[in-house]
Order: sequence, then structure tokens, then C-alpha cells
Amino acid sequence: NRRRAVIRYYWEVIERATGVVPCDIMPSRKKAQGKARKAAKADVEAEATRKKEALDAQLQRLQLKDEASCMHGYEPDNVAAEFVKHFLHIVGQVPLQGNPLGTAMEVSKTKYPQVLYNADYNASKLGMIKSLFLAVGTNCILSGDIDHARQCAGCANYFKMFIEDVYNMSLSAEIIGGFGVDKDIELLSGDEKTLVRYFQKHIPCSSCLDEKFKEVKSVKKLGWCGNPQCKIPDRMAERSGMAFCDRCKRVNYCSRKCQKVHWRAGHKEQCEEMRDIRKAYEKSSQKSS
Repeated sequence: NRRRAVIRYYWEVIERATGVVPCDIMPSRKKAQGKARKAAKADVEAEATRKKEALDAQLQRLQLKDEASCMHGYEPDNVAAEFVKHFLHIVGQVPLQGNPLGTAMEVSKTKYPQVLYNADYNASKLGMIKSLFLAVGTNCILSGDIDHARQCAGCANYFKMFIEDVYNMSLSAEIIGGFGVDKDIELLSGDEKTLVRYFQKHIPCSSCLDEKFKEVKSVKKLGWCGNPQCKIPDRMAERSGMAFCDRCKRVNYCSRKCQKVHWRAGHKEQCEEMRDIRKAYEKSSQKSS
């Protein structure tokens, strides 16, 4: 009571001197926290806008074919650039748990049917689209934009597995999509070393990333745990210590415990189907080569 009386006294002194009730000039803790949240949100939005503008600038530079910089195997194409920009925008808006690549594809089927359904067009454009994802992703790695590098790597792998191989190997989209989903997720949340190695393997000018690889060589490579109930952050664990299913050879686990949990939770029923998918993919790969 004494403390409240002292506070009330000083408030009355302030009110008489300024004519303003102290509570009007002294924000509450909730108001201060609200302002802090708004400021943090504004910072996140500003950073996202900055990265988007940087990505758009990279796409524009690749379209202009700057002779002073490497194109990483991409030949400028307006339709491919428009498609890639649209696709990356959708992927960036969907959280990893919401299937960003599948969502972007469903939206793109409606907006770009000429790219995804016209067989003649596919033969000439799909390779350009994939190479543009790789070129943009390589530039993102070199500029330190890891978030967009992840998106580009995931998109490039998705198009390779889900579209190009469907046409080249005559496999159904469902088989290819089911076979490549783990790799897509691993790239979308991958560490810098994994990303650098992926782009090095898929661009014709791998030497462009030699210096970058030296910088990240000591980084521990991470893998994605296939157990949905895994408790580790983002389900990402050091790859060298991971276990994998010996039968389907498609699902990795951070520990034997996670492997057992997932086996009982449903992988036991899926394993044989995934093994058949792998065999079908390998058989088609051998025929195409």
C-alpha cells in the first residue's frame, strides 16, 4: 500500500506540472512488446524484399547475357525467365511443411500450360528452365544468398526428377515425384556445403564454385530425418552419423530409434512400394543411357 501511495503521489505531481496523465506518456509493457513485434516483422519483410529484388536483378542480368560474367550454362530465354521467376515466388511463400514445390507446380499448370503440356515446347524449354534454376542458384551461392540458393537447388532437382525424367524415361510423374521428394526437402533446407556440391555437379562450369567450396569444405553436411516424429530441430542431422533403410534405400534417419519409430508408424507398409519405385527408376535410367 505504501508503494502504491508513493507512485500515486508522483503521478499527481507529474499531472499538475504537465497537464498530462502519466499513463498517457508512459506506454505499458504490452504496448512496448507490440511495437517490438511490429518492428521485428517490418525488418523481416524488408529483408525479404531486399532478397527478392536481388534475385530479380540476377535474373535480369542473366537475360541480358553479360559477357563479363559466367552464364553457368544458361542461354537467355524470356519464357523460361518468366516461368522461373513465377515458380520461385510461389516456393518462397509456402513453408517447407506445406509442400512448396508441389504447390508451385499446381499453380503453374494453370498459368503456364504451354510449358508443361505442349510436348514440342517441353523438348526445347525444360532444359532451359532447369539450367536457369541452376544458374540463379549458383549466383545466389556466390553472393551469400543461401535462402534463395536452397530454393533454386530444390527447384532444379524437382524439375529434373519430376518433369525431364518423365519425358526421357516414360515413367509416370507419380513414380518420379515419389522417388525424388526426400532429395528435394534436403536441398530446400540444406547446408551450404551440400548446396555448393550440388551446383558444382550440375553446372558445366564447376570451377566457378571452386573457391566457394574451399570456404565451406569444413562445414558438416546435414541430412533430413525421414521420421515425422523426430524431435531434433528441422529434422536435420549430421549426415555421417545417419542411418538409412537397407530395403528401399530411400529414407534416412538421424538414429536407429527414429528408424524403428517410423517403421512402426507406417514405413513398413511403404517400404516395398518405394523399393519397387527405385528399381523402376534404375531400370529406366539404364535404358535411357
